[in-house]
Amino acid sequence: MNYNELKQAILEYFQKYPHTGLSYNEIVNTFQLNKAEKALLSGILSGLMEEGILTKDRKKYHLQKMPKAKQPSPTPNPKLLQGIFDATPLSRGFSYAFIRTPEKDYYVDAEDILNAFHNDIVAFEPKYRKGHQDSAIIRKVVKRSTEQFVGELIRRNGFSTFICSNPKVFRWFFVSDPAQGENGDKVVLKVTNWGNPQMGKVPVGKVIEILGKSGEPEVELLAVIRQYNLPLEFPEDVIAEANLLSAEIKPEDYRNRRDLRNLYSFTIDPITAKDFDDAIAVEKTSKGWRLYVHIADVAHYLSVEGAIFQEASKRGNSFYFPKRVIPMLPERLSNLICSLRPEEEKLCLTVQTDFDRKGQIIEQQIYESVICSQSRLNYDEVDELFAGKKTDIPIPLQDILLEARALSRLLTEKRMNAGYIFFDLPEIEYEYDENGFLKCLTLAEETESHKIIENFMLVANEFVATRLSQTAPATIYRIHNDPDFNKLERLIELLSYYGVKWVMYENLNKSIQYLLNSFPNEAYHKVFDRILLRSMKKARYSTEHIHHFALAMENYTHFTSPIRRLCDLVVHYLCKTWLCHTSNQKFTPSQLKHFAEVASEQEIQADQSERDIEMVYSLALMREKEGELYEGMVISVNSRGLIVQLEEIPVTGVIKEISLGEGNWEYLEREMRYINRRTHKYYQLMDTLTVIIGYVEDDIYLFPIPETLRHNVSKTKSSLSHKSASQKPKPSGRTGSPSSKRTGRTRSPSSKSSKSSTTRGNK
Repeated sequence: MNYNELKQAILEYFQKYPHTGLSYNEIVNTFQLNKAEKALLSGILSGLMEEGILTKDRKKYHLQKMPKAKQPSPTPNPKLLQGIFDATPLSRGFSYAFIRTPEKDYYVDAEDILNAFHNDIVAFEPKYRKGHQDSAIIRKVVKRSTEQFVGELIRRNGFSTFICSNPKVFRWFFVSDPAQGENGDKVVLKVTNWGNPQMGKVPVGKVIEILGKSGEPEVELLAVIRQYNLPLEFPEDVIAEANLLSAEIKPEDYRNRRDLRNLYSFTIDPITAKDFDDAIAVEKTSKGWRLYVHIADVAHYLSVEGAIFQEASKRGNSFYFPKRVIPMLPERLSNLICSLRPEEEKLCLTVQTDFDRKGQIIEQQIYESVICSQSRLNYDEVDELFAGKKTDIPIPLQDILLEARALSRLLTEKRMNAGYIFFDLPEIEYEYDENGFLKCLTLAEETESHKIIENFMLVANEFVATRLSQTAPATIYRIHNDPDFNKLERLIELLSYYGVKWVMYENLNKSIQYLLNSFPNEAYHKVFDRILLRSMKKARYSTEHIHHFALAMENYTHFTSPIRRLCDLVVHYLCKTWLCHTSNQKFTPSQLKHFAEVASEQEIQADQSERDIEMVYSLALMREKEGELYEGMVISVNSRGLIVQLEEIPVTGVIKEISLGEGNWEYLEREMRYINRRTHKYYQLMDTLTVIIGYVEDDIYLFPIPETLRHNVSKTKSSLSHKSASQKPKPSGRTGSPSSKRTGRTRSPSSKSSKSSTTRGNK
């Protein structure tokens, strides 16, 4: 019998003999359980007790006495709560994990996780844990997040085991079918038995797909795609519908649209971008400026009952990987029909805003339009113009760009005065070679050209959200809740150890702004901007009318990227119905809530999957540098050791506590420092160190070089390198920790890297 069959048999027995009590061994004998079934029994009995069906008295299990006229039913224990299991700390070597709930997070010790895996929905019981009031013990797994995992097949001494590529799946598996695959293959494993760590039972699975040899770029990319179950191809009906769409604008399409084809509109994107969903135009007026934000009218071409929209409502957004994009919409739409390519007439939704000379809004409106982009610019050439360098940009457009910069600077000042929170954490750019291997990592500072696009998109997004909140029965917002005050209190205490005083104003945004501006040097920003960012909650989509904390906006949504984001596409339908009055398409509140949930979930999937592949290649790059010396700074301290960010290459590595040196090292959690009780030496945040890349496995492991040895070690630096620089890096099957935690996504140059959080309003 399997789990459910055995559970049902036990239920039926106790319902048939309600006054009978059986011990564990008596149940085994009554049902003549074999070894495999006995392994399931403890979990079944515990589950039935938690559900209030069975009770235990003097080692015997009895049917729970119920009030008369009521039959026993599997009602959940009212004391049990539900949440999502987060194994991130376990993957980093800690002895605990988290359970995430909408209200708060709970600590759960490693011995209390039952057989839960990352992202499983679990039922848990809160418990007291010294030092952590919000702790829990997992009583059962309610729903598995997946039954399939991607990882590496290991064959040794006649045994086959499986190690998952995702370090958050921290357990290894036995492989029940050793005939499938060879040692070192990247495979897909389906779990057949989840195991029981309390009884020493290892989970078991069987290989259902062989992806190829670990380390090959295409195999590693495919592994991430399979791990997140991303759709590689569009269904046939979606392709058929896309092929029926005409790239030519029909005469009737111009009807009721403003003709802006003679307006000097243009796009600013990365050099490698292929889909252009936004264009801008700026005019100098007698009162100040007139700004046009043109967004591709994707909704004009799609019926919400059609196959394309239905598929988009599942995908939620586009996914960007090295040399590959998994788009939300078919390429015929995203790169041809709707893309605002230069010197082609395109249908748009336009937000028009008039500003005075101080950057204050005078008037705004939205309407359907037809435009013709005059120029396709990239960020680099616009920044060269602003730097006074020679450029091929036409003179009339140069003048327009200078006016756009002047307006953008006023908008930045206005946003800061409103309480906008800016973290000084540059994004990482990943540059790959023609074979798909990571070539280098660089920090990308936010430039004036990026700020222009960011500011103008924010203007459009805020206006659309405000108008829809006033006219539509329901809409989708981009919301960002206030930070958790308990986390802020811990941060305030930590800052005090490092000489920074938190001044609390009535407005929390202003308090955080003041704090960020009070940091005395760049080292404080590198460390505490990051810590403060982690105390913030994640922005998400919702039909609830909640403000956006970080942007200091009461009304905010996503409107400017309908080619690659579901929320924006849905908001376009709402705009056409309730603001432009050119459509009768309406959504119920429950439909909008569903779209918001899908968009939020898929955004998390995109962030995680893109970060995973970047981490795989980052580790491969650093594996080539084993034995080399680098300068670094301590940016975090935990019970595992020191987290050090390298100066030359923007990655982080770990110095384990055992590698700190001889003596009795004590971890001071509140101060985030280690102190040697014998020598009184200490390591703390913002310390600068010389480190050697010791080895690279699931992470980058570093060793500190003492001051007295730095000169001698530097002489032998070249001899310590194990590999030639000409060798191609081989990605590991495990992911590590490049320092890519930023205000938004990081993207490879082959994707729309700058259509990230800052430049395209992804906050």
